[in-house]
Amino acid sequence: MKLSHLTATASAAAAIAFAAPTFAVPIELQFNVLGIGAFTADTPSVANASFITPGAPNLVGFIQENNVGLTPGQATTLLPDPLPVTVGAQFTKSFTTEFGTFVETLTVTQVQAGTNALSVLASGTITQTVGTGFDPVPVFWSAAYTQNSGPGTQINGSFNNSTTPNQVPEPVTLALLGVGLAGIGWARRRS
Repeated sequence: MKLSHLTATASAAAAIAFAAPTFAVPIELQFNVLGIGAFTADTPSVANASFITPGAPNLVGFIQENNVGLTPGQATTLLPDPLPVTVGAQFTKSFTTEFGTFVETLTVTQVQAGTNALSVLASGTITQTVGTGFDPVPVFWSAAYTQNSGPGTQINGSFNNSTTPNQVPEPVTLALLGVGLAGIGWARRRS
């Protein structure tokens, strides 16, 4: 194979690697959700509840990180209502911004009960279901419920939400780039 053919092949491989379909932007979010309405549990004490209403309406509170157009005071929907708060239970959270509709599919992974409190951790994936431009990424949810005056009294709740973007390039893209660069390097070495 002539050097010019080898250089052309290596250059083409590198060009393909760079011209591969561009991947969407990972969703980057970190914010809290405020339950404005009354929280109620299926038992007098949140410490042993299986379901707790989410305090709808649920509004976006403080935003620490945001690349999807989320705004404070924006409504979010938690389903089902009431929310399950037992390990393995599944639920969704959704909101719509100027960039489209985003849905989180979550599974409860940990529940810790205190005397008059319950903390819930869940994880899953957030996906842009309407609109384009954002990749699905892992998402994490935490909820804290308290009854300061004991069982049968008012329940207070707070929610936090965050993502961990996956910014690792696809293996095929890395392989093509590697082949192209190796070919160019070998061609230069031979000349």
